[in-house]
Amino acid sequence: MSSQNQEPQFIYDAYISSGLQFLHPFISGLYDALKSVGLHVLADRTEPKTNISDAIERCRVSIIVFTIAYAESTLFLQELVDIMECHRRKDQKVVPVFYCLDPSQVCNRSGYFGQILSLTLQGISRDENRMLSYETALRQAASILPRYLE
Repeated sequence: MSSQNQEPQFIYDAYISSGLQFLHPFISGLYDALKSVGLHVLADRTEPKTNISDAIERCRVSIIVFTIAYAESTLFLQELVDIMECHRRKDQKVVPVFYCLDPSQVCNRSGYFGQILSLTLQGISRDENRMLSYETALRQAASILPRYLE
């Protein structure tokens, strides 16, 4: 009787989640640097036919690049929920990077990040469970040993 491998089938070494356009110099530079060392990397929308939730499940590491723009979209916030769920369920590695942003603004929903997030959440204010999942994921991700970049 052959035993099946219990390890998940990884398609990507890393997934880069950011509120920035892929063409932003920081994101494209990070992507290029990871690719140059032989990693198979997926960044937000670099492969349009990819189901992002499925791709996140199949990554070894998720790199979350927090910026002000991250708070502008429920799409990015839902990605974060998916990433943190994989972190919790599958012990997937998560690397938060704070680009021109203090981690306390993400964790405490303060400063300009907090203002933008509040505006975004107003659009879903009747869905308390969804709002709570976004806020919880933000706090959890911000509390992981962060990397600061200015």
